[in-house]
Amino acid sequence: MKKLLVLLFISSLSFTTEAQNLSVPHYGIKAGLNHSSFNFTQYNYLFLGLVKPADGLAKPSTTYNNGVKAGFFVDLKLSKNWYISPTVSYSQFGVITNQDRTWNDTYPGDSIRTYGSERNTYKMDYVTLDPTFEYRVTDRFSLMVGPSVAYLISNNVVTYVEEGTVVRTADAYNGEIKEVSNIDAGLNLGTSFFITEHLDVDLNLYIGVIGFEDVDEGYQKAIQATSISLGYTFN
Repeated sequence: MKKLLVLLFISSLSFTTEAQNLSVPHYGIKAGLNHSSFNFTQYNYLFLGLVKPADGLAKPSTTYNNGVKAGFFVDLKLSKNWYISPTVSYSQFGVITNQDRTWNDTYPGDSIRTYGSERNTYKMDYVTLDPTFEYRVTDRFSLMVGPSVAYLISNNVVTYVEEGTVVRTADAYNGEIKEVSNIDAGLNLGTSFFITEHLDVDLNLYIGVIGFEDVDEGYQKAIQATSISLGYTFN
């Protein structure tokens, strides 16, 4: 998968170089919101389900969180209907996870168990590169697809744990995400609607394909997000 993303990225750069002989590039800016969460599907299930998930902690539930997204792009015409728009952005992602927990450490070796919950609030900031391909269906409407590669520039997680009605301060945490991957990559799918010749609105779905953390919990998690942004193309 990683090799495929690299090949797609190199191919997009090649198209960009060739496209400069076909059209005059147009430059623009975009700004909007990310609405993000985690996808906890075990990757094996995405590929015909040949391997079952390993045993591990119970899969958490997730709550979407919002963050800003802003950057600039270059719009290049490849053919009558095909364009490529490499975009560099600052992107914020955030997720809240909730998970049931069980303990038997009050009386080690005893069968008595207590129950509680754990909440983790994640915040991540990335610099993203999106070499997006656009198919202009009409002068007003486009379909978009392309790979995405992101580099993590800052991150934080706040962990809050309750055992019954008692807060377990020993399990609390506020700091950098442990074993987090500095690189994220995935696929963008979206549409664009041109309000005017220079102003457009983009709707985008991002599907991450790289594990967010190098932690063996019986499942893997990856970032997924929907976003809406407003773009302006200069002359």
